[in-house]
Amino acid sequence: MGQIKDEKMAEFIKFIKKGKIEEHYQLIFKNMSALIYIHDTRGIITYVNDYVEKISHYKTNEIIGKHFKKFIAPEIIKTVMKQFFMHIKGIEIKPHELIVLDKDKRRVYLQTNESTIRRNGEIIGVMGIATDITEYKKTAEHLSKTVEELILLNYIGRELTFITDIDHLFLKILIHLRKTFGYERISILILDEKTNELVIRAAEKPFPKSARKIRLKLDKGITGYVAKTGKPYLSNDVSKDPHYFVFDKKTKSEVAVPLIVGQKIIGVINVEGYKQNVFDEDDIRLLTLIANQAAVAIENSRLYKSLEDSYFDTIKTLVLAMEAKDPYTRGHAERVRRYALMIAKKLKLSNIEIRELNYAGHLHDIGKIGISDFLLTKAEPLTISEYETIKQHPKIGHNMLRDVKVLYGASGIIKSEHERYNGTGYPNGLKYKEIPIGARVIAVADAFDAMTTDRPYRSALTKKDAINRLKENAGTQFDPKIVKAFLKIIKAK
Repeated sequence: MGQIKDEKMAEFIKFIKKGKIEEHYQLIFKNMSALIYIHDTRGIITYVNDYVEKISHYKTNEIIGKHFKKFIAPEIIKTVMKQFFMHIKGIEIKPHELIVLDKDKRRVYLQTNESTIRRNGEIIGVMGIATDITEYKKTAEHLSKTVEELILLNYIGRELTFITDIDHLFLKILIHLRKTFGYERISILILDEKTNELVIRAAEKPFPKSARKIRLKLDKGITGYVAKTGKPYLSNDVSKDPHYFVFDKKTKSEVAVPLIVGQKIIGVINVEGYKQNVFDEDDIRLLTLIANQAAVAIENSRLYKSLEDSYFDTIKTLVLAMEAKDPYTRGHAERVRRYALMIAKKLKLSNIEIRELNYAGHLHDIGKIGISDFLLTKAEPLTISEYETIKQHPKIGHNMLRDVKVLYGASGIIKSEHERYNGTGYPNGLKYKEIPIGARVIAVADAFDAMTTDRPYRSALTKKDAINRLKENAGTQFDPKIVKAFLKIIKAK
């Protein structure tokens, strides 16, 4: 609009404020489908047309004489005040979006164009013409949210298909919900069938760690109610909700949906907000869709775990058959497995790497099934030919396991367990990071246990001597980083 400089225009504004305007002008302003407002250099509203009643439910006399800040949404007051002071200094402001609160504290979105009013060159106020774009904003936000939902659901659907670890699965869901929709507090609670209580299985900040120890009965709180009924529940004012259980005084609203596998309720996805009226039916719909996907993934994870347990039972049988050939190695595989898992956790290896080490620890010597008992238990030094035969056991073990899908990663570790860090090992003379990380871990764990237990050809070394040998061979036979991690574990025990 630019600056209103003309003195006649200033007089015209004066007439508007006093209601002394010709009838046809009054009619134009009255019937205009736009908000016209004027405030002085103090920010006091001096004029609004009748359209304000339609969009805000305030009467004009309830607004005139008040500071405009009273009607502005809290989140934009700083921006609006900055624009106001720019106006007063004579700096032109481009058309912009304004968020005001109606009489019921609901947000109304306006697109406004403001100009300064001058008299004799002096700024005496600001006049604005604004159109209501609330419905447009709602439609745009709904479309944007729908697109985000579809992207999120597609992403989660693809990602959850490949996740078999339930805790990792839950963490992914929480991260995606927070990142995409900005939910303030999210938790996933699982039903403990033995006690019939809900336990927090996954939660993101600001949940304290102590919250994970809380157990909720099915008659306690909104989550308990949802777990009991199997129906979604939304409360936009928990202070008035009979089902709400006070966990955090900052919580003002809450929405929860059940996790259902088949016909069985197994848990609840719960979201809390620090303001009232922040959730709607769209949130229930979105969370229900994600809960359905999560339930399928949980069931797949459980089936995978059942299959994994079956494989593990088979592995234990194979290990017992192997150890029956050599009584000196009884319990060796289990100890190597435990050492390897401790090292893996110290090094913060991935869940997949840990799972492969779990199998490889048990089965690292499985290839010895293909070696004669005579050689395995021989007390005298081995001949060159006999030693070459013994050296075949990593390949034998690899060939036994490589075609079993769940053991493929472990078979690669087993094949490379006797490679040396400096490249002088067997069967392929790999060195440094060419050797799989799992094989480098097993090498240290296996060597320590072998040194500290009796063998047909020698007595066990002391723990101190075994540690010294690991140190001496760090950088040649062993990865020095893994030796360092293992020694920290041993010293802490």
